[in-house]
Amino acid sequence: MSVSSVATIRPASALFHEEQYFDWKVYALIGFLELACGLSILAWTHRADAADLASRAWAPDFLLGLAAGLGVPFLLIVSVLHMTTEVGPDVATIWYGWVPIYRRTFALADVQSCEVVQYRPIADYGGWGVRRRSDGERALTARGDRGVRVTLADGSRLLIGSQRPEDLTAVLSRSNGPDAV
Repeated sequence: MSVSSVATIRPASALFHEEQYFDWKVYALIGFLELACGLSILAWTHRADAADLASRAWAPDFLLGLAAGLGVPFLLIVSVLHMTTEVGPDVATIWYGWVPIYRRTFALADVQSCEVVQYRPIADYGGWGVRRRSDGERALTARGDRGVRVTLADGSRLLIGSQRPEDLTAVLSRSNGPDAV
């Protein structure tokens, strides 16, 4: 294990486990927008000029309001921007957030085929996250432009973004039996 590796606890039955965070630029954009909105609201509600606000900047009630108004929403948003993919012996599950706000599970027996693909996140799906194209294909991505396209028994297709798509494909194929693609 290299020094830069991140140790994660995973159930003994997990055949594949991957955690992905969104690109740092997403967090920076959210932080900037949160700060701009917070300062605008603060200036509007206090109806004060910049000098008056600066003079009260270290008052305890001002700091508490600033921390709650800016920090709590930022922490909630950032805690959602985390994607986990886990494949067990019978099912694959993808979820977003440390406390899952979105979860997609499918049985490995339902996997008809899977293949490693390179895609264009913005052009093909309108960005990262939970997305659906007009043809019904759903994409679950967090970063990058590589993933695994899975076709299920009901004909639906699912793109799972991954930084290790070859490993994910191998596990999905092996778990589905010898005739899996």
